[in-house]
Amino acid sequence: MSKRELPVAEGQEVELAITGVNHRGEGVGRYNGFTLFVPRSIPGETIRARVTELKKNYAGAELLQVVQASERRVSPGCPVFESCGGSQLQHMDYALQLETKTRQVADAVKRIGKLGEITVHPTLGMAQPWHYRNKAQYQITRVGDKIKMGFYEEETHHVVPVTKCLLLDRQITEVAVLTEELLNKYQLEAYDRGTGKGLLRHVVIRKAWHSGNLMVVLVTTSGDFPQQQQLAGEYQDKIPTVVSVVRNINDRPQGPVFGRETRLLAGQETIIEQIGELEFEISPTSFFQVNPVQMAVLYEKVREYAALTGRETVLDVYCGIGTITLFLADQARRVIGLEIHQQAVVDAAANAELNGVDNTEFIAGSAEELLPDLTGQGIRADVVVVDPPRKGVDKKALQAIADMAPQRIIYVSCDPASMARDLEVLSHQGYRAVEIQPVDMFPQTSHVESIVLMTNSGLKGK
Repeated sequence: MSKRELPVAEGQEVELAITGVNHRGEGVGRYNGFTLFVPRSIPGETIRARVTELKKNYAGAELLQVVQASERRVSPGCPVFESCGGSQLQHMDYALQLETKTRQVADAVKRIGKLGEITVHPTLGMAQPWHYRNKAQYQITRVGDKIKMGFYEEETHHVVPVTKCLLLDRQITEVAVLTEELLNKYQLEAYDRGTGKGLLRHVVIRKAWHSGNLMVVLVTTSGDFPQQQQLAGEYQDKIPTVVSVVRNINDRPQGPVFGRETRLLAGQETIIEQIGELEFEISPTSFFQVNPVQMAVLYEKVREYAALTGRETVLDVYCGIGTITLFLADQARRVIGLEIHQQAVVDAAANAELNGVDNTEFIAGSAEELLPDLTGQGIRADVVVVDPPRKGVDKKALQAIADMAPQRIIYVSCDPASMARDLEVLSHQGYRAVEIQPVDMFPQTSHVESIVLMTNSGLKGK
């Protein structure tokens, strides 16, 4: 169908019924049989929308008016809800958010994974689905003669100036307000992505939930920063729970938020978080789940699915700083963690020592290279846990896991689509997805975490 044959045109206003929600949290409706995606709309509503983007098989549209509202619509509490886009489901009641995420996982497994009927349990939600994030990554911009902190508007590099967010722990926003004051007091120059000039790129604030201690990371270029010690000292004078202030140097024009060099400006180099009985050192650049309450729920489910007896060898692929590795160590004979980031491996080993755990080993390198090496050394895992990045598991790594023939694979995913693709691959290697438990790690957003239990059916290739 060519664009001239499509039933809608860019700029056209239409009225339609919303019947579903896509993976981005946008309402889905059809106009003369043609699919439209409309942010901030809810199934069961009749709306008016303006077509903003036209594709061959669908169109994007902006919401103009809710003609008939769903009884499950709520008023968003965030004043920049529409411009920020960071909490796409804030207009839905929380029960509907959980139902939407359960459906999202089930649809991906059926449509993308082609795996037939698999038990997808209802998404495990939070009693208090607000102020749960233990980390904020602020962007820096200039508005008039003032430095402002905020967040990128969805799919843009336009900064929406805001320090307070309903998803962030309240202490983090307190530190953010102070930070913005200090940046203006010391007249720091915001980094300009277009020209490559300027000093300050990002401000990252982390909190250890258990202790209440906070860390501030000032991500800058390598330019002169003569006031850095004085500025760092003001944090500890005004908010004593800020126990760590560091400067991270990043001169790369594009790419990751953090650079390779970190300098301590005040306090201690790490903060310590406690999950269950375990303690974890969190360094400025290390990955740690942003929702510590639901992280405990997630890891307990991983431990349940692993069903360890104390005799098993376990592989934790994409282990990060060793959280899952250490969670399973007391019930296994041996746990080996694989992680591509060298600093994370260093942190993981330190966390094992911190907790007095001596049956773990951490190896730095890519999963697709390390897994065949381990198999070649005669190492066989009884249980493999994978917790990959959003893109999923490398195909070579999936093959290597299957070649190792573990009895169980526990797949932890933050993206239902890539998870479904990987489950399909493993299903052709003799593994059966038994059940899936979604966990709401990110309330008010369209993101969902899932844990999948897979068992070795012995029917490889069938």
